[in-house]
Amino acid sequence: MKVVELRELSRKESAVHYIKEFTGVAVLDSGPLKAEADIAFTLEHKPLGPPEITLHVLDPLDWPLLPIVRAIREHILDLEKTGRLP
Repeated sequence: MKVVELRELSRKESAVHYIKEFTGVAVLDSGPLKAEADIAFTLEHKPLGPPEITLHVLDPLDWPLLPIVRAIREHILDLEKTGRLP
């Protein structure tokens, strides 16, 4: 399972500065099959350790959910580290 990209990312305004809420579309690739799924996630920065990512896949998919969630979380963490989140 590979995340090709996260498209149409938009950030929701939040009253708490260390919690960021996003929505977007995840483009997934698994060999010959490709799929897109609407997602919503929250990125919460803790005082110690990496940020906590809460992810909701809003569209039903025909693939197992745990590998999808793991791959999307890793991609989100990479985007956060490189400063490419809106």
